Amino acid sequence: MGSRTAETVVIGLNWVGDNILALPTYRALQHRFRSEGGIAVAAPHNVADLLSSSGIFRKVIAWNGSTTQRIRALREHRFRRAIILPNSFRSAAVTFAAGIGERWGYATDVRRMMLTHRVHPQKTRGHQLDDYAPLLAALSAPRVVDELPTITLPAAVRESARRDLLSLGLDLHKPLFGIHAGGLFGRAKHWGDDRFRAVAAKLRADGAEVVLLTSPGERLQAESIAGGSSGIPMIGHESDVLHLAAALSHCSVIITNDSGPLHLAAALAVPTVSIFGPTDPDRTVIPGASRVVRAPIGCQPCYKRECPLGHHRCMAEIGVDDVYTAAVSVLAELEPRVVEVEERRIGLS
Repeated sequence: MGSRTAETVVIGLNWVGDNILALPTYRALQHRFRSEGGIAVAAPHNVADLLSSSGIFRKVIAWNGSTTQRIRALREHRFRRAIILPNSFRSAAVTFAAGIGERWGYATDVRRMMLTHRVHPQKTRGHQLDDYAPLLAALSAPRVVDELPTITLPAAVRESARRDLLSLGLDLHKPLFGIHAGGLFGRAKHWGDDRFRAVAAKLRADGAEVVLLTSPGERLQAESIAGGSSGIPMIGHESDVLHLAAALSHCSVIITNDSGPLHLAAALAVPTVSIFGPTDPDRTVIPGASRVVRAPIGCQPCYKRECPLGHHRCMAEIGVDDVYTAAVSVLAELEPRVVEVEERRIGLS
């Protein structure tokens, strides 16, 4: 990219999965502004290393601080242009207060006054991969048609994760199922710790290995599941998203709620079994993901953090055997098969 400093900063997204789904958008913006030094991105600390490893950005500004700290971080770099992906008032306000001259974003709510270039979002919501199509079109930066999010992890990070998995006593010559039972969005997306524990027990009884994938914020939940399951090993509770992704990349199949690891797995081409309740898989599941397990209920998708009706049927009606069967069938598709052909006698003249 040369030595030129980026003139454009992209205000990134807060959730891991949203940033994965935005990778094609980030790449389109990098391509559009490559003659101006490429792009920088400002995003939460927990995803900063993952975004850095993508190789897309000239600079990654990691932030979790106050609004004042965010304004200061942007002002220090003297950006000429800001492209604001989140729809929040705050994300637009920090770019305005930082004195960035061009401020592009969707004209939602009361933040219109903060934007110099206002773009109207799509009236109907399709797949999340296409959420920024109008914004990219306004910037003359269309993303590649049908491009899917992909991640290539540094070899050293993958090797470190492999050693960590081995140190947990896992036999990596056996099928390894990674289970992610959490999801920081809210409990409505959670299938249930007892059910995940039961699926783990059935897989281990088959002779497979199981590891719990978690994060520092989900540590107590993972410890509760592990403690009730003859000590299932867990990983990710002491590290960042990049190292969690590296551990995930060694798994044969991932079983998860609708959460960040689902999208990480898809971007790493790791087969998944995803359990959906209050959200819509047609909107967020990356094409090619292996299995979606869902119990159709009339009230879904509601996108609520807690079940507004109190019954949580969209998750409660999904049984342990439903998820176990999906996981086993995905693994069976991955196992190599030998195709034997009928013996033929070849005459030699």
